[in-house]
Amino acid sequence: MTLLKYLQTFYSFSRRKAFRLIRKGKVRVNGEVITQPLHEVEEGDEVEVEGYVPGGFRRMTYVAFNKPPGFVVSRSDPYHATIYTLLPPDLYDLKAVGRLDKPSEGLLLLTNDGELIHRLTHPKYGVPRGYVVEVSPPPDERLIRRILSGIEDGGEVLRAHEARITHGGSLFVVLKQGRYREIRRMMRRVGRRVKRLKRVFYGTVNLDLPPGGWRYLTEEEVRSLKDLVGL
Repeated sequence: MTLLKYLQTFYSFSRRKAFRLIRKGKVRVNGEVITQPLHEVEEGDEVEVEGYVPGGFRRMTYVAFNKPPGFVVSRSDPYHATIYTLLPPDLYDLKAVGRLDKPSEGLLLLTNDGELIHRLTHPKYGVPRGYVVEVSPPPDERLIRRILSGIEDGGEVLRAHEARITHGGSLFVVLKQGRYREIRRMMRRVGRRVKRLKRVFYGTVNLDLPPGGWRYLTEEEVRSLKDLVGL
C-alpha cells in the first residue's frame, strides 16, 4: 500500500490533505521522514503523522447496526445519548457511513475503512439507500410523481431515485444523492409530516437486526460493497 493510500485509509484524510502532509515532511515511516506519496508501506511499519502513531496496519472491521430513534450518530454529545453507548468498547473507533438524524432509525454501517466510507458516501458513486417512511397525510401518486421529478430546496434539487407506496400505506424511497436530511426536506416542501423514517438497506446490505442490535458484516457483504464502488 502506498503512503498516500495509507493516510487516506487509516487517518480518513482526503487525497489532497494526505499529499500535502507528506510533501511538507509531516509524515514519518519507522522514524524516517518520507516525502514521497508513492512510498510503499509494509505490514508492521509504524507510521507517524503530526505526532500521532497508530501502530501500523489495523484490522479492518465492518459492522451493521440497527439505530433506534432517539440516539445521535456521534461519539460524544453533552445533551443526547449516542449510538456508541449501545456498542461494545472495541467498536468505539469505528466511524459511521453517512448519518441518520436523531429521530430516524434503521441500518447504519460502521467501519474503520476510510476509503470505503468515502466512496459509499460520495455522490459520484450513487450508492442506493432505501427507506420506509410514514407520513401524514398519507402518500398518494401525486407525491410520488413530485419526489421523482425533483423538488428545489435551499438551492438544491432533491430527488428520489425510486419511490412507491407500500401495501401498508407507507412511502418507500430509494436515494442516491446523499443530501443532508433529504427525505425530511422533500416532505416538508410538499406539506407532509414525517412520523417515522427507517433506513432498510444501504448499498447491498439489508437491515436484519432488532433495534439496538449489531453484527459484523460477512465477507460476501464486504466484497459486494467494495465491488459496488470499484474497490
